[in-house]
Amino acid sequence: MVDRFGLVWMLLLYVFILAVVLVSASMAFMIPIYRIFLGGGIIEEIYALFKSIVGGESINAWFEQIRDIGQSISDLFAENFALRLNSALWLIIIVVLAYRFLIGLYELPLISVLEGSMSSNARIGFGGQLVSKLGKSSRFTLAKMLYTIVFDLLIALVMYGLFLLLDVSGVALFAPFLIMVVFIILMSLRYSFIAMWSSRVIVDGGKIFESFSFSIRNVCKNFGSVFAYFLVAWVLIIAFNVFVGLFTLGAGLLISVPVSMLFVSILNMTLYYGKNGKRYYVDGTVITPPYKKEEESV
Repeated sequence: MVDRFGLVWMLLLYVFILAVVLVSASMAFMIPIYRIFLGGGIIEEIYALFKSIVGGESINAWFEQIRDIGQSISDLFAENFALRLNSALWLIIIVVLAYRFLIGLYELPLISVLEGSMSSNARIGFGGQLVSKLGKSSRFTLAKMLYTIVFDLLIALVMYGLFLLLDVSGVALFAPFLIMVVFIILMSLRYSFIAMWSSRVIVDGGKIFESFSFSIRNVCKNFGSVFAYFLVAWVLIIAFNVFVGLFTLGAGLLISVPVSMLFVSILNMTLYYGKNGKRYYVDGTVITPPYKKEEESV
């Protein structure tokens, strides 16, 4: 990551352009939603939550306020059809479809740049790869959305159920801890199963769905170590982004978010090379993994 830290600035530029596009496309839905939230007092509650976080109140207090905000939003949804319609359209068109598709286009070009560094110690431009692999990236992202949408829906349902524990006396005190632990475990599982997907597509030219199957099989063979890597990774990612976000009032996220994106891709590539016995370069030094690649049946 230190050797290719310049990629962070390229990812930051990509995320910035993506944010401008998505925010612009969201205006038709968000303006009516904002007006309804403003009239219902939701904006004031969100501002109070922000003050609570910045003011250093306890995590339990944050979760209590988040629960109250959720309840207020639920009440507004129950009584306002326009809010339900605009929110559903925004969620499906912008968040589920447009955001997932556009944010996913960076992955194969970034993996290709990392592959050049790791396999032959070559310097490859991210911008050129982004353009040249646009067609393949589009197909890969659409296929990956089938997996991520289902898994993220599962995560959302589990999180919703855990947030209900905040209303259970005797359990509410430990609910924030339990919610965070389960969230980290689920995110680690989500990323573990597809850890070798994009790497297989780029490094060995695998077909998209065959590469997904390859990733599942190989991760299952090495599940303990792969899951442990992502468990630690997500603890670090969450802690890093929360720390930077809080102490810079959100400004530091401009750096911490693309750093996290690059970190996950590097971890994916390192796992792919390591678990399949492939040598790779790190800052000009050849690394030989202590694993032997198993013969694959044709």
